[in-house]
Amino acid sequence: MTVDEAVEVFVRAFCHLKSRTSPYLLDRFDGLWILHDPPGRRNPRKTEVVTTVTEPEDTVSRIAASGTGWHFLCDVQGLEDGYGARRAKYKDLGYRAVSTERLFVHGLSDVPEFTSDPPPRVVTDEPVLASIPQSAPQKRKLQEGTRITCVWDDISDIGWASSVRVGENAWAADLYVHRPYRGQGFGRALMSRLLQDDRESGVRTSVLLATSDGARLYPHLGYREIGVLQMFCPVRRP
Repeated sequence: MTVDEAVEVFVRAFCHLKSRTSPYLLDRFDGLWILHDPPGRRNPRKTEVVTTVTEPEDTVSRIAASGTGWHFLCDVQGLEDGYGARRAKYKDLGYRAVSTERLFVHGLSDVPEFTSDPPPRVVTDEPVLASIPQSAPQKRKLQEGTRITCVWDDISDIGWASSVRVGENAWAADLYVHRPYRGQGFGRALMSRLLQDDRESGVRTSVLLATSDGARLYPHLGYREIGVLQMFCPVRRP
């Protein structure tokens, strides 16, 4: 899978997840992906522009031509690109760096098996979801096109992970283990079960973005790093 193909899985899945409560739209403009709320929405969420365009100057000029207002810019490039040089170019163009994440893919031909006690289980319907004693203020909900995998016992939920289907591929999202249970193998067990279920359902490639902590975990599960996402935003608001 190429960086461009992985980015398309990411943006389509991201918009799907953001549309849980209200639509979040995805537009294509001159090689850019523009993710935004519909016009007129009260309390609009942030607009994001995702680019794999080679030159930062080209990206910025295309954003200006699109008429996009205040936005966050996600610049995704392959591993061979110089990230420090790109940051310097965006700084010269009026942007500041916000964060950096790593882009990973998994071909699912070889999924290592990790287990936990209690084991991860797929949340198949609303009664199962309602039976889980969720401790997070933001309660998990089922969404068409998204499969939730969870570890829980009679007292509390322990951790979650989600898979969003995008054609023949899937986006792995929302891996989270509550702090008291970290370092006990629950994250690996959740992702192992998620990937096994992806493969059984016909998914060809799993895609995800990882922070520096996640970037140390995912290679143990068979993920391969193919790129880096750097997020920027304009220094000045209009």
